[in-house]
Amino acid sequence: AKAREADAIARENEAKQAEADAIARENEAKDAEAQAIARENDAKDREAEAVARENEAKDAEAQAIAREDDAKAREAEAVAREDEAKVAEAPFKAAQAEVDAALAEVKAQEDAYNSK
Repeated sequence: AKAREADAIARENEAKQAEADAIARENEAKDAEAQAIARENDAKDREAEAVARENEAKDAEAQAIAREDDAKAREAEAVAREDEAKVAEAPFKAAQAEVDAALAEVKAQEDAYNSK
């Protein structure tokens, strides 16, 4: 009877040990899964950082393009003002040419009168 009781206790202990082993394997599997998730999250973090750096580079490029466009616009405005100034100056140049021609005519008449 004691031998049967000892066998029963031994089988019970073996069952408990098998259960403990199963729990240990389950915990190891959960640890491995947690480590895999952590590695996946690290990879996602690195990818997000790379995307952020790429977006910053694109922003910097867009700002450079905007500054270049602004410079071109200011240059075009300067050219337009220069053209407007030339157009505005034209009547004065024409008038000056008329004055110069009139003065030359007067001088020629004076020279002709004086040479008589």
